[in-house]
Amino acid sequence: MLDLIHYINLDENLKQKVIDLAHKDRVNIMSLADKCKNGNFSSLALKSDLTRLAVMIECLGYTFEKYKQYSIDEKIFSDTVDDIRIWCENNGNKGLKNYNWIKNHISFELFKIGRLQYQLVTIKNKLLKYDLLPFDYGEKVIYVHIPQGERLAYSDCVQSLKCAKEFFKKHFPDYKYRFFFCESWLLYGDNQKFMMPQSNILRFSSLFHIAYSIDADSQAIERIFGKRHINKKKYKENTTLQKNAKKHLLNGGKLGIGIGFIDKESI
Repeated sequence: MLDLIHYINLDENLKQKVIDLAHKDRVNIMSLADKCKNGNFSSLALKSDLTRLAVMIECLGYTFEKYKQYSIDEKIFSDTVDDIRIWCENNGNKGLKNYNWIKNHISFELFKIGRLQYQLVTIKNKLLKYDLLPFDYGEKVIYVHIPQGERLAYSDCVQSLKCAKEFFKKHFPDYKYRFFFCESWLLYGDNQKFMMPQSNILRFSSLFHIAYSIDADSQAIERIFGKRHINKKKYKENTTLQKNAKKHLLNGGKLGIGIGFIDKESI
């Protein structure tokens, strides 16, 4: 059990706890893992965070076999599944709470290639403004995610996109898509009002054609400040980004989400 745990740089105490649980509750962990491999991740809904972690790591055997079947480099596997560590750290190293995100990795639908993550997605979001987008409802895209924990260097992102284009051409030749797509606070149009022109965030957003923005600030508040305060004066000012964003908000500015795309032929 947990044969591939070494691919995830878990906190040592958490690693030992999950190994102990896996041995103690072997039958249950294996049963839940079988359900998840068949797409039934809802079976984890009422389980403990530690059990969820043990099950997802157990499922990695299935995922690893898919990587070998598609001849995908082991480093991409390692980089991709190490996202489990990040979400465990976000949960105070108590286990895995956000299993609904990690199921994308387990299901062989999401890959970390260099700095960025890429997900095979058929767009079915009825809230998108398709009249402003170059693709239609039901069309396949490559969804771009920006994992936390690393500097968002422009050159790294450019290289990641180039490698991703070649990756999908090589390993998923039958997956027909035209665009890379991203919904993120990093692409919000008003960010330029409080960020320096050469900031990593604005340079990253310049890679995309920004179709439109929406004033939904939950993601930005979480990523910049950690949590929301009704009194904006209580927001932290430990970083330059926090200081500038707080000043922006106190002056009546807004945070939100930008909707952007990249034509793969332009990469």
